[in-house]
Amino acid sequence: MQKLSKALRPAVALRRISSGSSAAANFDLNGVFVPIPTPYKTNGDVDYGALAFNFERWEKIPFRGYCVGGSNGEGPYLKAEEKIEMVSKIRSMIGKDKLLIAGTTCESTKMTCDLSKATAEVGADGVLVMSPFYFKTRMTEESLYEHFVSVADSCPAPVIVYNMVPVTGIDLSVEILKKMSLHPNIVGVKDKDMGKLAALVTETRDQRFQIVAGSASYLLAAMLVGCSGGINGLAAVLGEPLCKMHELASAGRWQEALELQRKLVNIDLLLMQECGPAGLKAAMELLGYRGGLCRSPLPPITNEKVAKIKLTLEKDGFL
Repeated sequence: MQKLSKALRPAVALRRISSGSSAAANFDLNGVFVPIPTPYKTNGDVDYGALAFNFERWEKIPFRGYCVGGSNGEGPYLKAEEKIEMVSKIRSMIGKDKLLIAGTTCESTKMTCDLSKATAEVGADGVLVMSPFYFKTRMTEESLYEHFVSVADSCPAPVIVYNMVPVTGIDLSVEILKKMSLHPNIVGVKDKDMGKLAALVTETRDQRFQIVAGSASYLLAAMLVGCSGGINGLAAVLGEPLCKMHELASAGRWQEALELQRKLVNIDLLLMQECGPAGLKAAMELLGYRGGLCRSPLPPITNEKVAKIKLTLEKDGFL
């Protein structure tokens, strides 16, 4: 990508920060969020019965909130209408104290703006947006900056930037993310790079900008450098120990938190990196949740992988 151009410097930043956002002022990412897996029926429809069953358990865990239509929810396989419907239905399944974030990544700015506004209108408290990546070799830092601030300008709900490099092939720099933090309706960023997480905490310390970790395997390390919490796929199956770890770290009880973190690393790496959504759903079934099927063309998980997941859960005392 090209370097940040002169067109993005103070004049643009000042133009953007004049709009303000009362919703963003009260938006708090301090805690653990579940990027909920989407259970599907054999005909490919969303299984809302399974979702309701899962939420009965999730709502007993002290999560800060939930994310709909993210990577672990097979977001790219959901139509815009399905995401809107899911947000509306899930809003009625959860407490008013829980934040509901919608994944609204689309390839064009207009589509992203439209979907973000639509999900906010039916109950999303915030939106999570990745960089558009189909034409990634044509993207510049200026075009990406304008994309995110255009979404933030048009959306009534706060925007969280999702810097998901393994998917997008685009790594938003600390510099451009710092500039985005000046916009009153861009409230935070989710990232997977520990060095960048630490740098962002330092570079945005004068803004009300929140940094969240993208993986449970390093959530404690992220909190140690000042991150608010995490949007972690593992929370769908092991929410209790993750929330306990966050609670211990928030209270400064680092050694106790470290003991939990060590137990969570192996299963997180296995499910998130080696197995993907199908593996997470298999773990859900093993632990009494309803994972459901994946949508084609995601293949089903093998029996060997299921056995490995079960063994790992047993070894670390979770099954």
